[in-house]
Amino acid sequence: MGRQMHGGRRSLAVATAVVIAGGLTAGCGGDGQESSGGNKASNGAVTLTWSMWASGTEDRNAWQKVADQVTQKYPNIKITLETSPFNDYFTKLGTRLAGGSAACIVSMQSLRTGGYVSGMRPLDDLIKKNNLDTADFDPSIMAGLASGGKQYALPYDLGSLIITYNKDMFKAAGVPAPKVGWSVADFESAAKKLTTGGKYGFVAYPSALGMFSMILSKTGAEPMDASGKLTLTTEPMTSGFQWYADLAAKQGVAPKVPGVNNNWAETQFLSGSVAMSVNGPWSVLELKAQAKFDVGLATIPAGPNGTKSYSAGSGFGISQSCPYPDEAFKAISTMTSADMLGQLGSVGRAYPARKSVQNKWYENAFEGAKPVIDAANASAKPFRATSNWDPVEKLLAQYGIQAFNGQATAADVLSQVQQQAPA
Repeated sequence: MGRQMHGGRRSLAVATAVVIAGGLTAGCGGDGQESSGGNKASNGAVTLTWSMWASGTEDRNAWQKVADQVTQKYPNIKITLETSPFNDYFTKLGTRLAGGSAACIVSMQSLRTGGYVSGMRPLDDLIKKNNLDTADFDPSIMAGLASGGKQYALPYDLGSLIITYNKDMFKAAGVPAPKVGWSVADFESAAKKLTTGGKYGFVAYPSALGMFSMILSKTGAEPMDASGKLTLTTEPMTSGFQWYADLAAKQGVAPKVPGVNNNWAETQFLSGSVAMSVNGPWSVLELKAQAKFDVGLATIPAGPNGTKSYSAGSGFGISQSCPYPDEAFKAISTMTSADMLGQLGSVGRAYPARKSVQNKWYENAFEGAKPVIDAANASAKPFRATSNWDPVEKLLAQYGIQAFNGQATAADVLSQVQQQAPA
């Protein structure tokens, strides 16, 4: 999903550029029709821009291969890949969609879909026109990328939140490796034993998917009700948030949070400064490439009602301003095909949204991953966000850090977010 989630590969043979860090991309090829979303040359060849988040070399290489394969299947369709860091992506996307200058192909995360549909094209007519069979896609992520009964993106991945842990630190501290279904008490005990020598057992940060998965398992609280309204001030949510923040503020098994930085938790884990972090299967490629230690996977610790977790995912849609929706749909159909998602799964870049190729992900995953992912998926529920989720995320980070550093109570933080969040 989305991150949750790496550098440039060689350009496509026909003047395809990789544009780093977003920005508006002009059409290529001067003898045809041009727009910010793409252009058509006089010979009928179409170049489409594709906007995607990426956080490093491995990530961007993986996405460039996806772009290349579209052209291999449709030689008259060229893809110009634009990437920007995940933290910047949705801010820029909102501006571009509102201004009619978005890329033709728009990458979308399930929990944010509702906030961007005004600038995106519903895909239902194109799905029907092209006789695309969507039965192989996991229904939960199809629903996550829909809004108001309309489908706005075809999914490429999904994943349930899990714990990643540093096997080397566990061994050095003599702490048994987590088992599927381990409890909150087991987690807290391990975190305390692993906090030693300037290193910590866990890293906590007020990012929605990870934090709310831990709270869901601990107290059963959810950040919104069935109608999609924010419900942050209930007692179970307040007590769950306080427990999670106190892992840093009072228990001291997690480091204090220096400031708003959504990459901070993963950086702490990769550097070997903390033994455990909440993450998703979409990060396996990055972890395998960058971690200098053995990584293990564990389920979210079980509360009174067992292990609970959220799932989320991402996909590809088409902007309203795209002048070539038919070609764009051919592209995203290829980008989400079983062959393509099987390839992404086999390198650990995405836990495939297509049920038929999900087994491919395990070919390059960490040892012991399958029972953990199977258990996480069985206990997870799709994360449903409010229709205007980005401001909520920013408010949670802005005010939440104060609770993690012992400067504010959970009740105060959640009350401020609830009051300031858009309806």
